[in-house]
Amino acid sequence: MKGTADMNFRRGFFRLWALGSILFVLGVAAFSYDDVAAEFKRDKAAREWNEIGLMLLPVHCKDARGKSGTDYTGRDGPWADYSAEGQCMYKMGDFRRLYPEYKDLSDNDLVDRIYKQANRPIKDTPQPWWFLGQAVAMAVIVPLIVFLFGWAIAWALAGFRRKEA
Repeated sequence: MKGTADMNFRRGFFRLWALGSILFVLGVAAFSYDDVAAEFKRDKAAREWNEIGLMLLPVHCKDARGKSGTDYTGRDGPWADYSAEGQCMYKMGDFRRLYPEYKDLSDNDLVDRIYKQANRPIKDTPQPWWFLGQAVAMAVIVPLIVFLFGWAIAWALAGFRRKEA
């Protein structure tokens, strides 16, 4: 008759670890799904916008160069911020022509700088694979650390086992 002395703790704890790991992975997936999906949607929208989008650059109207209505659009428009300090909007080509001091900047760097100067910083570039990688890393690394910790404890406790005669 088998009793508790014959119980295989290693196998039992391994099964508990496997079940806990599966539940943890499902929890991480459920918890991070919305963030990862939103980042993939934002990335898709950014790529679609880059294909067809017209980038407008805001400049304080008192600093505007060129002719209103031709080189830039005045502060009246859907981009109006309803503040006392209006923003005039330039197309990229017109801005490059009228503001040669920015010629050394790439389009992305120029957009970041001009929007920051206008107190309208642009969100960072979407990084959906980084978000997904973080979620996968958490789902794998945490159970692995728990497994290694349990294995180390089992190894240490095995040193106290009585030698069989």
